[in-house]
Amino acid sequence: MIIVIAIMSVIGTLGTLMSLDAYRGFSFHSELDVAVSLLTRARSAAMANRHNTSWGVCVRDGNYVVFRGDSCIVTDTSELTPVSAGTTIAGLSSPVVFSQIAGTTTDTTVTVTQNSRSTTITINYEGTIIW
Repeated sequence: MIIVIAIMSVIGTLGTLMSLDAYRGFSFHSELDVAVSLLTRARSAAMANRHNTSWGVCVRDGNYVVFRGDSCIVTDTSELTPVSAGTTIAGLSSPVVFSQIAGTTTDTTVTVTQNSRSTTITINYEGTIIW
């Protein structure tokens, strides 16, 4: 009887640990998808010449900011999306700005880190987002 309880405890513990790891993986990939989605949204808006201006993305005060123009200034036209708790975004403290119509930008590397996971999003001069 004690052996059965011990085996069940070990199985339960392993199941819990694997569930937590799966959740962390889901959370990390979800944050990566948000970052790529916002970069893509800004590039698409610039290429569509929405509001006749360039568009960009930056991180300010724990939020992703999708903005119009060349400067990362939070206005009533900016789109704010919170960065998940425990996530570090490197490379977006300086704005990534996509030019009107062409969608070009400067070469940029954005690193998304959460817990022990980390990945890089590369944006080349043509505006291509590679992750």
